[in-house]
Amino acid sequence: MKSVCRRFLFRAIPLALLAGAAAAQDILPPGGFVRGWEAAGRPRSFIEKDLFNHINGGAELFLEFGFARLLVQPYAGGGKDELVLEVYEMTEPAAALGIYLMSAGRETPWPEIPARNSSEEAQIVAVKGRYFLKVEHYDSGPGLRPAMIALARNVLSRIPDVPLENPFAALAEDGRVAGSERLIRGPVGLQPYYSFGEGDILGLEGRTFAFLADYREGDDPPFTRLVADYPSPEAADGVLRNLRAHLDPYLKIIAECPGGGFDFSDFQGKYGRVERAEARLEITFKRASLDRRPPASSFSGSTGKGRKPPSR
Repeated sequence: MKSVCRRFLFRAIPLALLAGAAAAQDILPPGGFVRGWEAAGRPRSFIEKDLFNHINGGAELFLEFGFARLLVQPYAGGGKDELVLEVYEMTEPAAALGIYLMSAGRETPWPEIPARNSSEEAQIVAVKGRYFLKVEHYDSGPGLRPAMIALARNVLSRIPDVPLENPFAALAEDGRVAGSERLIRGPVGLQPYYSFGEGDILGLEGRTFAFLADYREGDDPPFTRLVADYPSPEAADGVLRNLRAHLDPYLKIIAECPGGGFDFSDFQGKYGRVERAEARLEITFKRASLDRRPPASSFSGSTGKGRKPPSR
């Protein structure tokens, strides 16, 4: 498949975030979270495009979701022991959750950490409010686990908890594969899952969230469902028309659906369907066949019109 063009809109950081950026340093423990551990040097700070200087090749995804600031602080525990803390301040809780889910993969939480987390002996990733954090070290042994947990707990206690309503309410529950849920906000995040066409083919523009998950029906192989709620029915219709006009050449329209939607096949012999209801666009793809219609749960009741987006 053709690579998705990595073009997206850089958004200005809200003034409220800039005004509160200095206070973010209060999140970093000076040391003492475990006896003998202290901060090693001054923290480094990265904002917006500066992020490319820290994570070459991965900054695009953070910027697409809504990145405000990164703080990096190493800690020394005596001898050669070292932990590195990274605290990513995102523009909203849904953006932090989106980055966390992309980073965590299949979650393996440690119960000692009082926030959603996925952890292993070399790294902890966690999310709370609009913050995504990582604690890592480069010694693969288990000896640093207590210090890692203590550091993560200390940082999390300094982060305000901002409630986030269920961001996946738009996705049908029937047949949904637990743990497969993801948030998408543009072409960089979508690329690992599917290519519908060049550029920001779904018109998310780093502002609209799409919700994605895998599903199972009977004995069929799993397929994927993506749902996006746009600001208006006219906006959703515009995205649908653009998708049809600029569909990836490896996808072939094989049937028409009501409301301008369509069925398609891909180069692997899998099938998909695009449907619109009011301001909501739903796409299923990687289906073994289209003999069964996708469950209509996300099109029954709420159709996205007037649906409240994730908390900003």
